[in-house]
Amino acid sequence: IGGEGRGARGESLTPGRKDAEMRREDEICVDPPDPRHPRSILFIAPFVAGLIYTLSPFHMAHLLGHMQVMSLQWMPFYILALLRSLQLAAAGRPWQRAALWAGFFLILTGLCDWYFVLYLFLFTAVALLWHWAAPPRRFGWRKLGRVLAPPLTAGLIFVAVLSFWLAPMVLEATRFRFMVRPAADLYILSASMMDFFIPNRLHTLFRPDSFMWLGNQIAPVSERTIAIGYTALALAVAALTLAWRKAAFWWVMALFFFVLALGPQWHGGNITWADIPAAALNGEELASWTPYGLLNQLVPFMRISRSVSRFAVMVQLCMAVLAGIGLWRLRTMMRNTIAQYGVSAFVVAVLLFEYWVAPYPLSPPDTPAWYAELAADPDPRAVLNLPMNYDRPGYLLYQTVHGKPLTVAYISRDDPRTLTERTPVLQHFRHLGPDIITVDPAQVAGTVFADLGVGTVVLDRYKMPGGDERTYTEGLAAAIFAGQTPVFEDERITVYKVAPVATPQPYLMLGALDWGPLERGEGKAAYRTLLGDRAEVIVQHPPEAGFVTLRYASDAPVTVSVVLTGDDAVLATSEGTAGEVRVDLAEARRVAHSLGLAESPLSLRIAMAGEAAVRVEEVALER
Repeated sequence: IGGEGRGARGESLTPGRKDAEMRREDEICVDPPDPRHPRSILFIAPFVAGLIYTLSPFHMAHLLGHMQVMSLQWMPFYILALLRSLQLAAAGRPWQRAALWAGFFLILTGLCDWYFVLYLFLFTAVALLWHWAAPPRRFGWRKLGRVLAPPLTAGLIFVAVLSFWLAPMVLEATRFRFMVRPAADLYILSASMMDFFIPNRLHTLFRPDSFMWLGNQIAPVSERTIAIGYTALALAVAALTLAWRKAAFWWVMALFFFVLALGPQWHGGNITWADIPAAALNGEELASWTPYGLLNQLVPFMRISRSVSRFAVMVQLCMAVLAGIGLWRLRTMMRNTIAQYGVSAFVVAVLLFEYWVAPYPLSPPDTPAWYAELAADPDPRAVLNLPMNYDRPGYLLYQTVHGKPLTVAYISRDDPRTLTERTPVLQHFRHLGPDIITVDPAQVAGTVFADLGVGTVVLDRYKMPGGDERTYTEGLAAAIFAGQTPVFEDERITVYKVAPVATPQPYLMLGALDWGPLERGEGKAAYRTLLGDRAEVIVQHPPEAGFVTLRYASDAPVTVSVVLTGDDAVLATSEGTAGEVRVDLAEARRVAHSLGLAESPLSLRIAMAGEAAVRVEEVALER
């Protein structure tokens, strides 16, 4: 970063300004190349730094399925360009080109992982404070303008280029909260201090016993394999001892992200289920005064993230730079070329040993051969893969072979607007039991499949190890396809074709908005909480006569009413802490017809008045 000559391009620097610029470069940058040393030696320190970052346990652990987290290559380029632009701006030299590069690499980072964008945002904030506080003219307002200009330029480029993604994402985050995971996740997926200082959990010599070493005991292995490595730590300490001006900035950054990775509650040793606050396990949001807890309250949308220990990637990046500085200083202290080569080779060898994970635990593609036959099937209808009690990325792999639409795909959050959460039969397979809609899933499955365009149902026994996941899924599938011969069956999969439906069956489904997630509290019936006045119940293929009955409960008196979507006339209402609202479908269809509203499907909106939350425990279609 600091390789260009000070006062280049004929600039005239005053002694005070020149000294300040030299101090700034000395605090953050490594030395420019020394022409007295062979070129083969000059690259060793940055090579070792790159080796530490690339082969780090954090990086290797996320090869196990988090492909976006594995793509961490652009962050160092952004940081390099950012620091260069800040350096040039502070020296009064043209900084725009470096800022443009920073914006470019921030865009590439955003295309890989939004977690990394958050980390770089925090890195930038600390770097700005560092430069603003640096002499001369500490905390001056004119100096603040120079310091802010480069990152603002990079940020504007980032926002402008990715606005087509950012705008709908921000709008979504302001309107809905389904992307905010339960508070307990922040405690479960935090790092323990010892997770950083134990040896590599994935090391070939130690696994699988190493998975239970001191540290977080309950998070997935990929989220707690964040060891820094003893060689990197030793070189970082050497940097602090031998080149503290250069090392100070990176040590501050490393410690900053280290405490963030510890999450809302710090642990020095193990993290077990007993350490998770009971209130958090019950879904309550808890105040925390740790640095992470404070930032979670101050930084917009930060609460959407949940894997707190991933801040460790920034710790590893900073330690890699520190290790490079430490090795460089050690090398410059050696006058003997053989010693330089020997120490460099020793460091590389020890690093390779520390980070060694070969043979890596691979999962070969296991796509059943039958999907090639499905690819040749002219039926364009969608595929329903079972089980589906949670999203499985393997079904996306199978789709690359058969090429049909999927009924259930893979997203990292439970979105109540998806058909999986709103439609009977899919709800049953999802929750391994009934939702709040009272219905015989076997009776309406044919109609539901026809409405959704589902043509093929595949049961994969390799993905159903046992328990309700297997017994309920297979039992419901057997009831739906009773008397029907599978089109294919082997020891792994059973495949059914969905037959046409002669007479569609009426059924209810939930609307897309203002329904909370399905909850099963202790001593309470399963329920969904109404989150606003936009919640709807949709009657598909409504009968000429019948009733839609909604049963609810609340902790204080409320008024619950049902109206037609698109009209404010009340069809039925109920008051109290518990009760039912009963809508006459014949009357509802008559009103819809008179108003020119759709009669099939018939949309009913639920309105509520009162201070208490309304828990809907049952919605039934009675004929």
